Amino acid sequence: MDATSASITLEDVGKVYPDGTAAVSGFSLEVRAGELTVLIGPSGSGKSTILRMINRLIEPTSGQILIDGRDVLKQDPVELRRQIGYVIQNVGLFPHHNVRTNVGTVPRLLGWDRKRTEARADELLDLVGLDPARYAKRYPHELSGGQRQRVGVARALAADPLVLLMDEPFSAVDPIVRARLQEEFLRLQASVRKTIVLVTHDIDEAVRMGDRIAVLAEGGKLLQFAPPAELLSRPASPEVRDFVGADRGIRRLAVTPVRDVMSPYDGPTDGLPTVEATASLHDALAVMLTDDSETVVVVENGRPVGSVTRAAVFQVPATV
Repeated sequence: MDATSASITLEDVGKVYPDGTAAVSGFSLEVRAGELTVLIGPSGSGKSTILRMINRLIEPTSGQILIDGRDVLKQDPVELRRQIGYVIQNVGLFPHHNVRTNVGTVPRLLGWDRKRTEARADELLDLVGLDPARYAKRYPHELSGGQRQRVGVARALAADPLVLLMDEPFSAVDPIVRARLQEEFLRLQASVRKTIVLVTHDIDEAVRMGDRIAVLAEGGKLLQFAPPAELLSRPASPEVRDFVGADRGIRRLAVTPVRDVMSPYDGPTDGLPTVEATASLHDALAVMLTDDSETVVVVENGRPVGSVTRAAVFQVPATV
């Protein structure tokens, strides 16, 4: 495959089960290539159903799903799934296969030779932070939950898919491990730039990870589709406002870059706390509170490029 990612278009997609239950009705969404799009909503909102219709683990009953302009319903479902990475909550590793063999599952199915498959598996293990020399020959039961989840991500990326689907991938691990996995995955995504659709029920995870967030209501109704900062500052309806929570102003600080409110600064940094130019306002406020300072200097490549005051942080509106 020449490209590394692909756009996904869902047009009036619906799923009605034989008993008449409409899990999803008339759902449309445009997922941009190389972005991480989050589907979030309460139970019964159809988010996992939508995810599984993309790779045809569930067949839609109406509408059209396109990946880079190609109708998935006109493709062989087995071949389609081999081109789409899929990560689920409990990983689903083969217990009788070691880690290297698990990661190489799809390349083997695609007919890759053993040497190429093992080299790719080791490359991906290294990419997700698992030293192949230590972990390649271990079995799933010898790994922690977080390590198994990393192996699941490596397996999903092994054949260099255009699209990665993730169904509550981090919810089975404890909060500390979950935060670490989220951070590591964002670093990985900055490198591989895959088109990712991620399902979660956790608004903090959605805000932290998503380039854009789709908020769903029961029956797969799309309430709002927007970047995290816009979703938090301008909820499209009372229903969305209630869903993102009364503390959305605090969450907004985590997705607002310091560059958005910093003032010019070219003085010395001696004795003043600093944050990187890539930091969020939440990071800046945490540093100021820790150092009992009213100001933090923003640095890039070790040089000051601006400053942020505590007053400026608190002037950022929760809503517009």
